[in-house]
Parts: sequence; C-alpha cells; structure tokens
Amino acid sequence: RQWEMMRMLTVSRSDSQQAGRWDKASEIAEKLTDKGYAVSMRTVQRDLKALSEIFPIELNNQNARDYGWRWKKGENLAIPGISVSEALAMRLVQTHMKPLLPASMLDGLQGVFSLAQSKLDNVDLHSQHPARDWLSKVRVVPPAQPMLPPQVNEAVQDAVYQAVLQDRQVSVRYRSLHSEQTRELLLHPLGLIMRGAVTYLVASAWDYAEARLYALHRFSQVDLLNAATKPPEGFSLDAAIAGGLAEFASEGQPIPLELRCTDWAARYLAETPLSADQKMEAQEGGWMRVTATVNDTWQLQWWLLGQGADVEVCKPEKLRTKIINSIKNTLFNYTDSSQNQT
Repeated sequence: RQWEMMRMLTVSRSDSQQAGRWDKASEIAEKLTDKGYAVSMRTVQRDLKALSEIFPIELNNQNARDYGWRWKKGENLAIPGISVSEALAMRLVQTHMKPLLPASMLDGLQGVFSLAQSKLDNVDLHSQHPARDWLSKVRVVPPAQPMLPPQVNEAVQDAVYQAVLQDRQVSVRYRSLHSEQTRELLLHPLGLIMRGAVTYLVASAWDYAEARLYALHRFSQVDLLNAATKPPEGFSLDAAIAGGLAEFASEGQPIPLELRCTDWAARYLAETPLSADQKMEAQEGGWMRVTATVNDTWQLQWWLLGQGADVEVCKPEKLRTKIINSIKNTLFNYTDSSQNQT
C-alpha cells in the first residue's frame, strides 16, 4: 500500500502547472480505495509522515487549504513497484504469450513475473478490488476440438526463437508431416505463428521466395548461422496471414464462395461472418443462400466438412466436387466398416 501511495505523489516542478501542486491525504486515500486498499485519511497521513523520514518527501503544513505532500524537486523516484493493473497484465502475458517469447527475453522477465504474482497474492484480502479474482474468471479455450500440444525440443525452440529475434539463417534437419525421411534445409526465418496447440516457424528455404510453415516439433536439429536472413522482396507477415498462410492456403486467389445453409447455420454465420463482404438471402424451405469471398484453404475445407448436412457448397464447382468426393470417401469408410463387422 505504501509503495502505491508513493507512486501517486506529484513530483515538484518549476512549470506553472505543477509548481503549486500538493497531494492531499484525502485524495490519496480515495485513490488507494479505488485500487483495493481500504484505508483512512489519518492512516495515509501517518504513513506519509513516517515515509518522509526515509524518502525525499516534503510536507506543506503552512496553509491548511494547501496542506499536502509531494516529492522534492529533482529527486529520482525509481520506485521498484508495480500496480495491480500492471501485475494483472503481466500475469496474462506470462500465461498466454510465454510460448512465443525467446528464452533470453523470458529470463529477463522472470523478476517482473514474480513481482506481478506477489502483487496479486498480497492484494488486501478484504478489498473489493475488481482485479483480485479476474484471473480466476477468465479463460481462453480453443474453438475446435481441444488437443494436447506436441513435444518441442527446448534447444530447438531456443535456437529458432533466437534466429527470428536476431534475423539469422539456420541450418536444420526437418521431417514433414507426410514423410518419414528427415531433410536438411537452409532456412531464412521470417516470423512465428501460434496456431492452436502448434507453433510454426515462417521461413523461406534456400533461395526460394515462397514463405512456408515449419512446425517446431518436427525439427530434430537447428543450428544458428552467422549469415543474415534474406527475406523475400516485399514480404509481410500480416499480408501472408491475410492471404491464408496460417490456414494452409492452397494455390490461387480468394474465391467467391456460395453456400446453401440451414437456418441454424445461417444464424451462426450472421453472428460470425466468413468475410467482410458476406451476403445472405432467404430461400424456400427455410434455407439461406450465403455468399462470401474467402481464401481456398485446408481450414475452409475442414470447416465445410464439419458442418455436415447444415451446409451445401454450391460454388465454385471445383470446391464443390472436392467436398462431394470427401463425403463419398467418408461414407464408404463407414459403410465398408459396417459390412465387415456384420
């Protein structure tokens, strides 16, 4: 509480706005109450008087109307404290962003993380500060089937993160999902993407201009090189993601998608549209016609198949045919399985 109190004090300055500024005990008590510390004005006065014997804090008691406290002019506060809001923000960073931070950065943040946890642990148990229980009331859940994250070699992860951080090339041994063989590659790291439970390195290989995704858990070895990364001309991570890279984009430009949806599926798409230009039109029998311009990606096809009988792909014909063939193969698997069981 006393650290918070000293953080609130005005620093004495010569400019006109701050020259006559003194912080009154009643104002400080009110601010402390807002931060979750139930304290009286008399307690604030007593604390500040004691603190002024240790820190360069001055008291104005010449005029009852201007009675207050502030830091002496020219003093460097350098208070090693942290507010409740700052502590909450750091705990959220530690929880959700830790997998995307290089080990070198994490080492430097451990003290801040510990300070943040200590701050939240020591918030007045009798206070009604809204941040006290915030972390226990907020959760991030995946929108799809939950899956456990794959095991990533710590040395590999550290080397990849350092390569991205320092813009250095890497020599790697990598096994793709569709191969049992490990390949040796020279990669130019361009960025990192966390997609669900999997973290991907965005990189171009050798002298190729195309940026691809490489799952961190499929690297068996990563060696940092002294050579600088050579990004493809005009490369932008945001533009690559917008183009469907993180959704495993297929070839070609965005496609004009046309769907026939049940009322239930249409209501869902009305709340969370497929694109900014999505349009909906009622049809006979309670069906809805939905059009949208989207990237033709693996993720789109997986989503369409997951909607089952609630969504029919009308256009483009190439995508419709692909979905039909997938459904036929699925039906064959179930039909063939049931025949074998009988």
